[in-house]
Amino acid sequence: MSQSFLNHNQFHLLYDLANEYVFFMRKKDSSYVYEFINKKAEELFTDNPIGKSLDDCFSEFHSKTIIQHYHRACMQKESVCYQDHHNIESETHINETTAIPIFDSGSTYILATTKEVSRTQNMKESTYVLENYRKAINEVALVAMTNRDGIIEVVNELFETTTKFLKEEVIGKTFHMINSNYHDESFFINMWETIYNGDIWHGQIRNRTKYGSFFWVNATIVPIKNDLGQIEKFLTIQFDDTEKKRMMNDLRNIERSFKLITEHSNDLIAITDAEGYLLYSSPSHETILKYDKEELLGSYYFKLVTSQAEIVNFSKLKMLDKFRVELLLQTKDGNSIWTDTSVTTVESTVDDEKEKWFVIVSREITEKRALEDQLKFMAYHDSLTSLPNRRSFYEDFPVCISSVSSKFPNVGLLYIDGDNFKAINDRYGHDVGDQFLTHFAEKIQISLHYKYNVYRIGGDEFVIIIDQIADYVNGRSNTVEKIVLTIQQKLREGWAIDEFYFSPTSSIGIAMFPNDGSSIDELLENADQALYTAKKNGKNNFIYTNAVHT
Repeated sequence: MSQSFLNHNQFHLLYDLANEYVFFMRKKDSSYVYEFINKKAEELFTDNPIGKSLDDCFSEFHSKTIIQHYHRACMQKESVCYQDHHNIESETHINETTAIPIFDSGSTYILATTKEVSRTQNMKESTYVLENYRKAINEVALVAMTNRDGIIEVVNELFETTTKFLKEEVIGKTFHMINSNYHDESFFINMWETIYNGDIWHGQIRNRTKYGSFFWVNATIVPIKNDLGQIEKFLTIQFDDTEKKRMMNDLRNIERSFKLITEHSNDLIAITDAEGYLLYSSPSHETILKYDKEELLGSYYFKLVTSQAEIVNFSKLKMLDKFRVELLLQTKDGNSIWTDTSVTTVESTVDDEKEKWFVIVSREITEKRALEDQLKFMAYHDSLTSLPNRRSFYEDFPVCISSVSSKFPNVGLLYIDGDNFKAINDRYGHDVGDQFLTHFAEKIQISLHYKYNVYRIGGDEFVIIIDQIADYVNGRSNTVEKIVLTIQQKLREGWAIDEFYFSPTSSIGIAMFPNDGSSIDELLENADQALYTAKKNGKNNFIYTNAVHT
């Protein structure tokens, strides 16, 4: 297995706590080999896949599908997102994967992150809360489950107690058994149209018991869908007004359970009103952000966001049910932390008035962001000189030529090559050669006063983009030539490495946009040809492309 730039400890520190499946793959021939997988991804394999290719781990069809998406990411040199599925114990799991290509030292890698979109595993704490909700609802509400045609399949005990019907008497029948004939036909037509459209229906209904007495309920009917989005059943929940006091007592128990979870969580959990002012903050705000509870209560919560305030557009937030974003939060002591933040809208009707809250859950990802930034830097920069690499050049150059105007009609491309660099490597060794290249790159940047971008595109070859050129006339530019001479002079001043002193020369080929080409590859090729001619003419020289082609 080849040595990748990301080691085992870094990968597992970065991704072992993730809820998604994360795979780090190395391209080998026409397939991809597993370098690392996180703990979540280990669930998918019976045998350790490390060192094995996709062809070894999946069926031919499945592996070819994945490889096709990975190839597309590498060819486009950007992340791609796709969905696929797999079967585990006769269940179909639909996944969404993001594949990010990474190029380093001649090797190609794929960082793939997969999450389930049709099935998720609830956290233990969430299950605990849901169980409390289920118990509370069963105690305070009439609950019934019907099939798609309205035939009753399940009722709870309170349904029997309130309607006076035994479950054996209603299962297999419809709600017509408790219809009081109070509501007209249009009332039920509207109800069925709503739930058949997949929407939740709310309303008040007057029902009749087995013995003829009436009772009013606040009813909610929820369509239950299968994995394909088809309605299979309807869940009906009816609250009898006489049970309000009991319901409130049970809801207080649920609130107690909520506090048990939030007060022992490392996540930052907050609840705000519809305008974003804080109603509740978990104790983690004190331990992580250093704020006292009293300092935050009643304050505008999003004031904690630092340099990304524009992302939290509150007028837009009010229109969304849920969104997720990475935010930089300010701590009380002046530091800041990166968080993965989810904001969920919660709405309810209290005494016929609609109320809205926002539930905000943030998890600190500062260390994860730092490693992600490091990976991004490595993808776009040369590991030896820290200069932008060829990939950066291909992304930056179109931006430079887009600024061409009648005032500044040209952009120059300087292709620089150190003279006799191979002899330095051969005589002094590669360690000295690497130091030589580092000094070489630094001298070029100093000669430019760091005004222009310098790219290392391979070996001792460097490229400089000179924009805003207004004096290119008759195949020459004073601006460009002044820069070229400054570079060559600064390089000849030289530098010492150990007990050796170097005073190198350089050869430079010059191509001008748009005169010498309209595409990046064409300009780079012409500049390279000019460089070759400059070396052929005696080195320590420079030449324009137009002089080569005349």
